[in-house]
Amino acid sequence: MWSQEKVLRVAFLVGAITDALAILPMLIPPLAKLLWGFEDVSGAYQFAMGYGASLMLGWTALLIWAYQKPLERKVVAALTVLVIFGLVCTEIVAVLSGHLAAWRMLPTWFLQTILVSLFAGGFHYSKLGKWRERPPNNAIQTDTGYRPRR
Repeated sequence: MWSQEKVLRVAFLVGAITDALAILPMLIPPLAKLLWGFEDVSGAYQFAMGYGASLMLGWTALLIWAYQKPLERKVVAALTVLVIFGLVCTEIVAVLSGHLAAWRMLPTWFLQTILVSLFAGGFHYSKLGKWRERPPNNAIQTDTGYRPRR
């Protein structure tokens, strides 16, 4: 069974790698076209993506920092869930407004689901442990665990 420290380390590492890779299409327009179908590479677009890439780089560094002492810095996991929810909301608005095809977002939403599970699971590890330890209905506790009533 994984410890809370291991879950948080995996979450911070996977998150940092994901964020670092996400910087690439923000700074390289042909990658943004391949991933998102964006044709606009105007000055305003590059300005906004430059801002986003700077923030993504900063969050990557924060996740690497949290990776070093995951239990002491587990609040970063909760903050990261908030950031991911903000990104998902932005992506949904882009899809609903017709600026982005939903099929292009499916891999991203799948990855974000995994990331939220890791970050939230790591942050709430002790609460999830108590939930996992609850006996099933009509179970009898034994020295080795629980067994069903006959």
